[in-house]
Amino acid sequence: MFGLCCCGKRSAKVEDVFRQTDSSERSVTIPDTPTEKILWLYRLFGRPTKKRQCVATSEDKPSGSKKKAKKRWWRRKNKVAPSPEEEECSKEEKRREGPEDQKAKMMGAKSVSTRQTHRYQCRGFPNSAQFCYMNSCLQSLLTLEDFVGAFRSQEQVWSSDPEAALIRAFMDIRESHLSPDAHRKIRLLVAFKEAVSVWAPEFQDFDQKDAHEFLTSVLDQMRSLGPQLQAAAASEGRIYSCPVEDHLVFKMQKTKTCKGCGAVSITEEEFTNLSLDLIPGGGTVEEMLRCYLKETELDYNCECGATTSCQRLSFVNLPKVLMLHLKRFRFTPSFQLQKVHDPVDLFRDLVVSSNQGGGCLSLVSTISHVSYTAECGHYICDGVDVNVAQEDPTDRWFTYNDEEVTETTGKAVCDERKNVSYILFYKRHD
Repeated sequence: MFGLCCCGKRSAKVEDVFRQTDSSERSVTIPDTPTEKILWLYRLFGRPTKKRQCVATSEDKPSGSKKKAKKRWWRRKNKVAPSPEEEECSKEEKRREGPEDQKAKMMGAKSVSTRQTHRYQCRGFPNSAQFCYMNSCLQSLLTLEDFVGAFRSQEQVWSSDPEAALIRAFMDIRESHLSPDAHRKIRLLVAFKEAVSVWAPEFQDFDQKDAHEFLTSVLDQMRSLGPQLQAAAASEGRIYSCPVEDHLVFKMQKTKTCKGCGAVSITEEEFTNLSLDLIPGGGTVEEMLRCYLKETELDYNCECGATTSCQRLSFVNLPKVLMLHLKRFRFTPSFQLQKVHDPVDLFRDLVVSSNQGGGCLSLVSTISHVSYTAECGHYICDGVDVNVAQEDPTDRWFTYNDEEVTETTGKAVCDERKNVSYILFYKRHD
């Protein structure tokens, strides 16, 4: 018998004695006699340090004890039952833990990945079919809390319009942003992509696309729904105000002056973003804006017979969110697409002047293209935490790399995205 126990082959009765039970989960039987029965196992090996309790049989257990124990399994002191979302996140964290994390837990330390990544996994979007360009654009738009809130406050208008499928798909993603259900998120992302592809068929396939082209198409389509939704709202006695118009659209003024007679021609044009040329060798965003707005010479046939004129650009007004596209791709003389790696010095604040006065804007999100070539690459997004104030001393940002989400700071983003930043979002101070 001693040999059997050493080899791990115990009888059913011995196995029942070794089976550990939680005193809070199972009931305990009280012996009928005051004398304690000494087991043969204790005679051979001695008593265990922690006294074990005998488990009552199913016949001895009172009715309803199982139900009572089931209620109490989570009810510890000063704690409440976890929500379904928290349980799903916890399961996902345990599934993702690596050997280093398990070793750290055994040593009494926190999991390495849990400290930074796992707390925010529910914020990410799965990349099932080269969706990184779309995921990055969506994360940047969701960082614009006022922009998203403007859609939410007018749900009664766009929710019933059959043509507003794009807005509904976008808001469905917003409502599931913090959900741990990856399968649901994939379905919503595919539905959003299909809604965009109705009027932009170039995004129908599952190939990698340009994030700037995709984001511009999304905003243009949302904006084009404005007149239709305004008419639908007016028929119901409501008012619809397009969030794209209110937050992202701004006007630029072009002033042309003939060099011959001095005649001036002024035109205005609306934009949702500006595309800026990179400065060879590196430069700041303010320097790139000054180069964009500086006076240039153009070929222009005037009535006086002159063939040249000067053109100057200026902001008529500043949007609530200024979106800047950095031209990191260009065509070579042989018409091959090439990526430009000139660094861009990013600063948290940007001062811009307009015909209505100057304004100060703060960087709230970036989209970066991580690659050495233009033929391939990966898009990631950095965005400020919308749950903290704009002047928050913790400077907490998030890096959204598809489903992987990590905590970072605005300072780290400005330092690390100099050579890969592609789209910048600046929010105007009220």
